[in-house]
Amino acid sequence: MIPNLSTKAMLVGLAIRGWQARKYDRKISIEVAEQHAATPDAGRFNKHLLPGSAESYEAVHKKGRELRAFHYENTLPWSKEGQRILPAANFEDFSEGVRRFKREYAMLVEEFLREYPILKEDARVLLNGMFNELDYPAVEDMRTRFSIELETLPLPAAEDFRVALANEEVARIQRDIEKRLQDEFANANRDLWNRLRHAVDNMVVRLSNPEGRFHDTLVSNLQSIVELIPKLNFTGDRNLEQIGATCAEALAVHEPQALRDDAILRARVAAQAKEISSIMDAYMS
Repeated sequence: MIPNLSTKAMLVGLAIRGWQARKYDRKISIEVAEQHAATPDAGRFNKHLLPGSAESYEAVHKKGRELRAFHYENTLPWSKEGQRILPAANFEDFSEGVRRFKREYAMLVEEFLREYPILKEDARVLLNGMFNELDYPAVEDMRTRFSIELETLPLPAAEDFRVALANEEVARIQRDIEKRLQDEFANANRDLWNRLRHAVDNMVVRLSNPEGRFHDTLVSNLQSIVELIPKLNFTGDRNLEQIGATCAEALAVHEPQALRDDAILRARVAAQAKEISSIMDAYMS
């Protein structure tokens, strides 16, 4: 294991909670089954508790999805428990980003709560006989249904295992822990490589076709990744740093419109992207 990695990164877990405006209606489900001579468990009827035009409600959940995407972009995979690796080099930017999202999320929740009584009355009309007052929490209770929580934990280390067992058992368990840590760090490193490879290969495909259209994100996505590599590469992979720097200098430096307007530049960048992709093969095999 690379020494002192526990001083270079931490684990973070993100929990985004929000009220789901859907409700299973057992009574209606049974009625539908009976109308079609089906068994009671043939299906489940879920009511939409708010009108489809509830933009304030949708805005809250959209902001939550944006935060989750930001969380995944700025961290690396760790385990199946939902925790992810946050390198110390990216802690400040990540923390500021989460604080900004939490402020925006809280503001959108308040906007929804102001509209909530009106939306509820609209739903009373739309649902008619399926409306149930008990499906709708009071405003203050509803506010508690929305939250964002971030848990920060230290990276584990094999030497931290000091349970009072026979020495040979402790050594064996420490080896198992060390092996798992190595696997987790390798997976995190591979995730960074895959992000970069995907952006480079996408550029090869899009730019190799002289008539093909592409969005500005073709370049901006690559720019974001090469900017993140120094912050996320906590294992100090020099090959990754070098390839990232090459991508920044050769590919991410061009304006999207220039690539559309200049056929010669477009072909040259496509060839460079293809060459870089081939070089990456050696490091990712």
